[in-house]
Amino acid sequence: MGSGGIGGPDTVFERGTPGYPERLLALPDPPDRLHVRGRIPEGAMVALVGSRAADPQARRFTQGLSADLVAHGLIVVSGGALGIDTAAHEGALSANGATVAVIGSGFDHMYPPANRDLFARVEASGALVTELEAGTPPARWTFPRRNRIVAALASAVVVVHAGKDSGALITARIARDLGVPLGAVPGNAGDPHARGCHDLLREGAALVEDAHDVLTLVERCAGARQLRLPGLAPGPRPQAKPVSHEHLTGAEKRILDLLGPRPTHIDDIAAHAGLGPGETSAAVLSLEVAGLVEDQGGKNFVRVG
Repeated sequence: MGSGGIGGPDTVFERGTPGYPERLLALPDPPDRLHVRGRIPEGAMVALVGSRAADPQARRFTQGLSADLVAHGLIVVSGGALGIDTAAHEGALSANGATVAVIGSGFDHMYPPANRDLFARVEASGALVTELEAGTPPARWTFPRRNRIVAALASAVVVVHAGKDSGALITARIARDLGVPLGAVPGNAGDPHARGCHDLLREGAALVEDAHDVLTLVERCAGARQLRLPGLAPGPRPQAKPVSHEHLTGAEKRILDLLGPRPTHIDDIAAHAGLGPGETSAAVLSLEVAGLVEDQGGKNFVRVG
């Protein structure tokens, strides 16, 4: 058992012991040990991955897709990073669903720090997972290690918004190597952050426009592996929990107090709130998901209600 970081002690699952996810054994180099905080939910998982620099439209799409998927009984898995990963986790949580975040560090070096509150909520709804021991900080080599776990856990991998150099393409490549169905969401022509997705589509990835397309991928995986996937009958999207201002973080409260009916650019929000860019982006995204702020385009935000 370890300690420190988010939440309580982590449970360590040795390879081949009960509780160790069998899907990881398909990797050529499965983790010897898996550290888990929370509880890995049972059921089919869908990986939603993409750029840290995702635009508001891509983030909103990811949130909605994630919420729709958990409404169909799926579990959303991603890498806990800013951008698309954060939107994927937030969307699942907003619909009262389960989500799993695979971390590219030891639990005592949670990254990014701006997602500390998000990680606590992920742990409460599902699980935080890492193969890295305490004392391991995030580094260039740790994220590909994380990505292979994301790909192996999933019954389908969907790349939402990714440039040619995005780490999400590593996840896509590993998914292909493992035979995990792969989908990609098309972006705007000329958008450099969509070129990775467009390349995947040219190479045969399935076109994903909505949750139905993802369900088709998951069912393809189930058919190939002769799996039963209970809970995939279409259902209404669960209503999001009402958000109390008492449960907002300090950064979220500061930003909400700054905003009014006149659009304010995110750089000005950061400057007036005295926050860094990453912390500001994460807080604004949380407020968007809660329905408390709205993007008017060009990263200009207004307060809602």
